[in-house]
Amino acid sequence: MGNVPVVRLEDRQEERIDFLVGRLFDELLKDYLRHCRIELHGSAAEPGVMFIPRPPELISLANLPGESEGTDAVIAYPDPPISNEEEDLFTKVAPRVGLRSLMEWTAKTFQ
Repeated sequence: MGNVPVVRLEDRQEERIDFLVGRLFDELLKDYLRHCRIELHGSAAEPGVMFIPRPPELISLANLPGESEGTDAVIAYPDPPISNEEEDLFTKVAPRVGLRSLMEWTAKTFQ
């Protein structure tokens, strides 16, 4: 849950409710647009492509096929791309998993 926005709301801070609702709507809109992009391009996805709603964390690897299944997997996540350091960590932990932001995946798939 490290890649999820956090809004601090203390007791008796009613003026923060507008900000909280605004952030909630922002996240809902982002998720809706992500679903629209996947619906638009997801039918072209090869087997083994997993679309996730946030940038990947190591826990994202838990839902991928195991090494014994012999399949490479791709995790496609919303932009922006993750840092090189994070990508290097993922590569060390799961070398058969490719990480692509949604724009990177779309560009590679529809060249």
